Amino acid sequence: MNLVAPSGYAGYSSTPFTQAPLKRVKGLARVATILVLATAALSVLDLIVRQTVTDEADQYLAGVTDRKDFIQSITGYLLIGVAQGALQLAAAVIVIIWMYRMAWNHRALHRGGTWGPPWAIAGWFLPPIIYVIPTLMLHELWKASDPDVPVGGDWRSRRASPLPVVWFLLYTAGPLISLAAQSGGVLDQFRGSEETIAEAITGGQTVDIIVVVVTVASAIAFAMLVRQLTDRHTRLTGEAAL
Repeated sequence: MNLVAPSGYAGYSSTPFTQAPLKRVKGLARVATILVLATAALSVLDLIVRQTVTDEADQYLAGVTDRKDFIQSITGYLLIGVAQGALQLAAAVIVIIWMYRMAWNHRALHRGGTWGPPWAIAGWFLPPIIYVIPTLMLHELWKASDPDVPVGGDWRSRRASPLPVVWFLLYTAGPLISLAAQSGGVLDQFRGSEETIAEAITGGQTVDIIVVVVTVASAIAFAMLVRQLTDRHTRLTGEAAL
């Protein structure tokens, strides 16, 4: 659903400029926050449940149990991983739409910057794993969402929040730590063989705990960023008053 920035709001006057259709972001921000935090919570649950199936993994690797019995014994653990992946995918889609709409609104308000709406999608794939473009885009969205800058004002010189950089460092650190600690090749981790799963279950606990802590921290940082940026943006567009 679209909205129109109210006349007189945040320095706007009743002109054709303010009548550009604007997109709502508040609801998307709530959903994104819930999904991101839920994904992080499942990473904690995954670590806890994993402790209950280490004996089964050891027995399978030792040849005591067969493949069928091993898979049946860790079904709950595997389902957590599937649920986590589904939530992460859903969160990514919602976040992309949220960022796209904010960039769209900025263009409608003549605050378009370097990272336009299409980069809300492409930025998550270029380059892979290292999310530099989304970080730069979030940094710019923060500045462009400043409700205290009047029409035609210099929003680019405004101070940005450190939260995009904090999130970037934490969100990037987790996968890199995990990959660095893997004894096998990266491709081996995606083959899904029973041996690979069993070895992952019985692998080093210290690294996994560190990764989970970093994952939770990055989720909290991102949730804070979403809430604060959305608050700024909705005050700019007038959605906060609805």
